[in-house]
Amino acid sequence: MSDQEYRFCPRCGALMQEGVCRSCGYHARMETFSMGQSQTNWQQPALQPTGRKKKDRHVAAWVCGGVALLFLLTLILCMYFSVKNIYEKVQKETPPGYGGYGYDDGYFGYGNPYEDDYGSYDDSLEDYEPSEKDDYYKEITDATSLDFDYQVVWASVSMRPDDSDNSCTYDCVYPVLTSEENQETFDAMSDAIKDFVCKYQDSYREHVSGVSSYGYVTYMDEEKISIAVRHSFYEKKTTTPRVEAVTFRIATGEVIPHEEMAQIDEELVWQFRSRNGYQNGTVEFVDELSDEELMEYLKNEEDSVMFYSPVGLEIGFNYDGGWVTVTLKTDTL
Repeated sequence: MSDQEYRFCPRCGALMQEGVCRSCGYHARMETFSMGQSQTNWQQPALQPTGRKKKDRHVAAWVCGGVALLFLLTLILCMYFSVKNIYEKVQKETPPGYGGYGYDDGYFGYGNPYEDDYGSYDDSLEDYEPSEKDDYYKEITDATSLDFDYQVVWASVSMRPDDSDNSCTYDCVYPVLTSEENQETFDAMSDAIKDFVCKYQDSYREHVSGVSSYGYVTYMDEEKISIAVRHSFYEKKTTTPRVEAVTFRIATGEVIPHEEMAQIDEELVWQFRSRNGYQNGTVEFVDELSDEELMEYLKNEEDSVMFYSPVGLEIGFNYDGGWVTVTLKTDTL
């Protein structure tokens, strides 16, 4: 006997046989149908993401971030080493700063390494190296050598006002002589050179925008050394140039006087005019001088200029608003 064959009717309580009530006719399929109707409103609970899937997404995000960071660091390192290689290459190919040594023949000329905002400089003269084969000396520049018992290094003095609106400044670069022997004599010459090149250090404030003084070793050998100085006096809208020079005897440190370097006479005045026209073209101030006046300018100890170069003896003078020199070609340097 099974529960499905004999049980009591849920409606009238009479005995049911094979699912049918003999009293009221209730059939069990009606219950099954009702049960089926009630089950139609049941819904399966929505699936929720598990903690494992959340962890997987976090791990993927961290991996992507790590890859991006590694790529960025690699890019930065590549850029750094590229810039470093370029800088080192430029440093190797470019001679060191003003006054350095590096040419195989022990000689070099840098043109004017002191160019600033005040002056106008011809870039074509930047690499000028004077030679005894030149017709004339083209530009004041250095002619140092490693072939002697003494060498040249460089020192500088720079002054800047505390007030940023004050444009009055001072700059001075001067050569210093060094040697393993007889250093006392070279120290004395170096002190004299500094005083000569930086002579306007105490008075530069007399000019509105200050002064710059740059010294060049225009010639050196075992017997003598010539120092030429380019001064610039800066006013509000003008710059006044001036050139001065001094030559020392290496053995004693004495200054070689102009009369020992050249004899100022009528013959030299004639050569000066001829060389000036060939080298400098028209210099109105010189053309307007008489021979007597020109001789006086060349003899004047305050304004005259004389120094040696690899080309020859440079001789000239300063005048209001400028200076002029010519090259005397000679075999007796």
